[in-house]
Amino acid sequence: MIAVIAAMDLEVTAITEIMDRVCKHTHSGIDFYEGSIYDKELLVMKSGVGKGNAAMATTILMENYPIDAVINIGTAGGLREEQDILDAVVSERVVQYDMDTSAVDGEEGIGLYFDANQELLERCQQALEHLKVKVHCGLIASGDQFVARNDQLQMILTKFPQSVCAEMEAGAIAQVCTHYHKPFVVMRSLSDVAVKENSHMDFCEYAQKASERSAALCKELFR
Repeated sequence: MIAVIAAMDLEVTAITEIMDRVCKHTHSGIDFYEGSIYDKELLVMKSGVGKGNAAMATTILMENYPIDAVINIGTAGGLREEQDILDAVVSERVVQYDMDTSAVDGEEGIGLYFDANQELLERCQQALEHLKVKVHCGLIASGDQFVARNDQLQMILTKFPQSVCAEMEAGAIAQVCTHYHKPFVVMRSLSDVAVKENSHMDFCEYAQKASERSAALCKELFR
């Protein structure tokens, strides 16, 4: 069974609306929606915002369902000049950029990295190409803060210059998946691009559109 994890209600709803035979279950306060797309079984759940919520919810998922792989979808903020709103980002790696034990571990203590599954990455790329969506593959920066200030942006770009987007859950989801030896990939639609003045704070306006785009990408991936 494939698990699809999103952070917010609007992201979950966008997916459940395209699913067949949806059945809701609740474990430890977390709602899980079982169903299918193109006769392929999947499970959709909301992680909640932030790495703490995401880690808790993903652990509950792993302890209650026989999951084969995890796809983390939803929205993210772009970090590249060449990006545009509603472009897609697919993870090669994920870094928890706010993890810093350098005071005792030196340079190795800056950031905590997890590698996405190569096969899932390639399948996501194929789905995006079929939909003619511009895709950016690379490092996803994950931390417990909404990046809205220039100092936050510059910190990420200085310490992790290869980052293609910033968001708040993928680092924890990747860590839990790695612990349980489950392959994962992160596939996000850009709701804003922080390095462009005309799209720096448009998150609320574009979040719904980005959620619908992510659901469409998920549907094509299952097809």
